[in-house]
Amino acid sequence: MLDRADVVVLPETWPFRARFPLAETLEWMTEVLGSRTGEQRLALRSAPRQSFSYSVRLSIADYARGAAFARRRVGTVIGVPVWAEGIDLAVDIAATASILPVDTTAGDWRVNGGVMIWERSDKFVVARITSVSPDSLELLAPIGLDFQKPAIIPLRFALVPEGFSVDRNTTYSDVGTKFLVTDNIDLAAAYVSTYPKYQGLDVVTEAPLLVANVSDSIVRSMELNDNGFGPIVVETLRSYVDFGQTVSFMESRPSGVWKRRKWLHSLRGKQKPFWLPTFNQDILLQANIGAAATTALVRSIGHPSSYIGRHVMILLKDGTRLQRQITNAGASDGGNDTIVISSSLGKSAAPADVALFCFISRVRLNSDSVSIDHKYIDASVVNIPVIEVPA
Repeated sequence: MLDRADVVVLPETWPFRARFPLAETLEWMTEVLGSRTGEQRLALRSAPRQSFSYSVRLSIADYARGAAFARRRVGTVIGVPVWAEGIDLAVDIAATASILPVDTTAGDWRVNGGVMIWERSDKFVVARITSVSPDSLELLAPIGLDFQKPAIIPLRFALVPEGFSVDRNTTYSDVGTKFLVTDNIDLAAAYVSTYPKYQGLDVVTEAPLLVANVSDSIVRSMELNDNGFGPIVVETLRSYVDFGQTVSFMESRPSGVWKRRKWLHSLRGKQKPFWLPTFNQDILLQANIGAAATTALVRSIGHPSSYIGRHVMILLKDGTRLQRQITNAGASDGGNDTIVISSSLGKSAAPADVALFCFISRVRLNSDSVSIDHKYIDASVVNIPVIEVPA
């Protein structure tokens, strides 16, 4: 009977609470077909592969249980709690309960999926979810045990391809494990964009968090022809520069991480581009811009060709965001330049009205792997490598 499509079997679950920080990775697979002037991108994986790296500290007694679990289950599918999405209840739960009072609006709770009701590593229950409501989970059957303010954690099915690593001493053991999730799903359909759009693509509005030195890379694909005797001949392979960087976002948990997770799913790895502002005051407006004007006087940043073809975002102090392309530019007097934008702003703007005037780049993920560092109890850092692509 266990091979019937309507039967869901929940595997034995690793019951030990992971220590923060927790590491999570999402991995897509994209084929990028490049040319001199652009590229085509094909998504080859319908849902990203999710993995977790957990570390637990076990007492002598718990280590005996953990080692027995590992010997019994290594190489098979096991249940892994998603601790970063767990919710600690402020109320007790009775053994007769089959409905759990849980806010499910900011987590991956699935019908026919598993949930763990956890008080400690030797007192927990794994149950099957039959219905998900915004404020509750309905279970297949009563949980069967009384719990005092338990944690409610969604479960995933996972393999442990690298086994369990152990660092033991006389009083405790640290066990490290990487779980490779097997029941992955695509959350792109659940994403509803709250970003403004420019040329049909999202414009990111949150300034990335500087959690470390930002490593930028500006290169151009080329071949060097060198016969060893004469001068080196350079043959460029693309008509544009590859500008890459890694941006990081600090997200509250669970709501901020859930929103960012759905957005990442909507990108499908390297496939879908978006607009990323520099969030740097790249351009300083020197004179008023009329509502119908298509030219602006700005402080020079170098040769006028530095502007042409690039896109900009103007953020006004009243919250208005305007995106335009610079179609032409020329030098003006007094260390200024005059730039020509693709269309008028539709409203006048004085230099004092401008909160930010910066370049924006059309970018995509530069890697099919995105890491989510659940560093804190209530917040996580999402690290996103990006590279500029032709607009």
